Amino acid sequence: MYTLKPPAVFVHKRVYRNAKAVKRLERMLRAMGDPPVEEVETADTEMIVERAGIGADCPAWSDDLMNGFLKPQGDPAIVFNTFVWDESQREVPDRKYKYRIANRLASTMAGVGEDFAYSRREVMDAEYHSNRSYVCQGGWGLHSLNGCVHRCAYCDQAFIMTLMLDLEDFADHVSQTLAARPHQKLYRYDMYSDSICFEPEYGASQILADTFAKSEDQYLLFYTKSNNVDHLLELEHRERCVFYMTLATDHAAREFEPGAPSLDQRIQALRRCQDAGYTVRAGFSPIIPIREWREDATVAIEKLFAGVAPDTVRLWTLSMTSVPQFDGAMGFDRMDPRLADMAIRANPAEMESWNAPFPTEARAEIYSHYIAEIARISPETPVSLCSESPEAWAVLKDRLKMKPDRLFCCCGGLSVPQGRSRAH
Repeated sequence: MYTLKPPAVFVHKRVYRNAKAVKRLERMLRAMGDPPVEEVETADTEMIVERAGIGADCPAWSDDLMNGFLKPQGDPAIVFNTFVWDESQREVPDRKYKYRIANRLASTMAGVGEDFAYSRREVMDAEYHSNRSYVCQGGWGLHSLNGCVHRCAYCDQAFIMTLMLDLEDFADHVSQTLAARPHQKLYRYDMYSDSICFEPEYGASQILADTFAKSEDQYLLFYTKSNNVDHLLELEHRERCVFYMTLATDHAAREFEPGAPSLDQRIQALRRCQDAGYTVRAGFSPIIPIREWREDATVAIEKLFAGVAPDTVRLWTLSMTSVPQFDGAMGFDRMDPRLADMAIRANPAEMESWNAPFPTEARAEIYSHYIAEIARISPETPVSLCSESPEAWAVLKDRLKMKPDRLFCCCGGLSVPQGRSRAH
């Protein structure tokens, strides 16, 4: 796992009721150099919030601030916990906080089960295309952690890291979900965090691979930007797994992803997993249109295809972010001036908040360059737009090799390996 130096390490007392969770805890603590540990209970939520540096007396905090504004330094505080699958055993979470990070902690401290373990985007149906503001194949994601160690400027997953340690029980619930949802063929893990950073000591990769191997035809997708992949190279049942890496261009990675591996390190990790037999996928996600974004994109795309042959590439321009949020976290003064001006001048009333801050015209211009460069280097590789508006798909319909209703993407519930024919 990553070399971590958290400012504090907490263990919820319910962990000690589970022998396997305790062994996992001991293994992870050894890997962290055996830091001092404090046993806590749900009533200690306020204290943990304060110790993590996001106390209620900090006036700068609000619900919509991202790491680029808050500038977290170093690793997050770590909270080890377990699921509470029996709803009758859960406590009432303290919801008085005005910022998401603390509310997430309050929820997990009080006890969570399937409401945390699964994210649900039920859009794998024909009606979706007529009543949604974005195009997505959809499906359920799996989660056993939240918080992150990468400190990306456009995210708020810093300061507190929660890891659920009862992974065997988690896997039992996942197995039941796979059986109950046979129509979903691919499940992504873990978009609430980056589980790969904590392996092999955490052990979730192998436990979940074993779970998916017992299904008839369902696949597990590792969703990461980490190059900590040694444990994956000899993973049993990796033929039932897909490895997906989110990429940033060289300049963007250095500017906005301070705790994450470089572009070159991520591509090397992709290559190692490809050589180990994984279906590998890549995504430029999020795309941040810095001043040199065109040149940087071309270099990054050339590096990607020189090192690996992804079966699909996805594109996502940073969205779901207001103009003030974006400016505070990344700074429009560091962006392409013309695209920045388009975002600043866009009328919010005429734009879905999901796609903000850059209007359709700006996003389509960005995608056009990426699509053209990928086609120049690897013309057979299908390219998808992630969670994009129907308007953007319409503008780019002559450039893309797929249609919204024939989507083949990195993590959609139907986008299984060898399924790329759906894109044509």
